[in-house]
Amino acid sequence: MEQNLHDELLALQDQFANIDLFTKGSNGHRQLLIEVLIREIKNLKIKIYQEPGHKMPHLHIDYGKNNNHIASYNIETGERIEGSLDKKYDKSVRDWIYENRKKILQIWNEIQIGNKDKYEEMISAIKE
Repeated sequence: MEQNLHDELLALQDQFANIDLFTKGSNGHRQLLIEVLIREIKNLKIKIYQEPGHKMPHLHIDYGKNNNHIASYNIETGERIEGSLDKKYDKSVRDWIYENRKKILQIWNEIQIGNKDKYEEMISAIKE
């Protein structure tokens, strides 16, 4: 009897996890299906999410030990969309995006359609 209850609770937990994937999180934003790390160097992470319905190609930056999604940048222009990352870093981000724009746009497109094999191959070609 105890094992049966345990199995039922595990099944319920799995259902909750599936619901969380498709509903809004505690911060009011829709939970993302895929988060792809493009580059990580020490406390800097550059990520692209699969975000159905988002038409503007953009990337997200985490910087610092416990900072998640500290800024977003438009891939086509290199301009900051939002965030609290200190503005002194904007030029470096814009320059990096400019150098890698074509590849990053291709990766963004492949992530949006869920073509994992293609975007993983392309990520390995990104310059630091």
